[in-house]
Amino acid sequence: MIDRRVLLFGTAAAAVEVLAPATSADTGFPSRRWVKIVFVHTGERFNNLYCADGAYIIPAIQQFSWTCRDFRAGQWKWIHPWLMDLVFVLHWEYNKDEIKILSGYRTPQTNAQLEGAALNSQHVRAMALDIHIPDVDSDAVARDFKTFIYGGTGMYPGRGFTHFDFGPLRSWVG
Repeated sequence: MIDRRVLLFGTAAAAVEVLAPATSADTGFPSRRWVKIVFVHTGERFNNLYCADGAYIIPAIQQFSWTCRDFRAGQWKWIHPWLMDLVFVLHWEYNKDEIKILSGYRTPQTNAQLEGAALNSQHVRAMALDIHIPDVDSDAVARDFKTFIYGGTGMYPGRGFTHFDFGPLRSWVG
């Protein structure tokens, strides 16, 4: 069983390395990582290993990126693999098999049409995810995020999702 502190430390360490994340020997963070998600708007699923021997698997990241695409515009952009690392941590933290993704990449046009979307949204940069973990309080997830990620954390009380991104450090209630 992986200790939560080691796992959270490993996520932070993985976020430092862009192309060659640290191996488990360096951080205690698993060198083999997987995520299992469903993109709620299309029903499409991603259930795959995306990191092996401490290196990201490019075809898996591409498949994840396609799954989290802007479904309204039918366009995709490479989702940053650090976001996948955070989803991996959520699997462990909350002991959940599948995590729901409500929003990943958005085109600037789609973003402009969405009520309440920030003009400089990290979704447009493929650096953000809106997630829902079944049977887990979304506000509690947002509070947890703020303790271990450097980026944006959005709480949306009563709306059933949490936003996280790797933009500037900030938090909000929407």
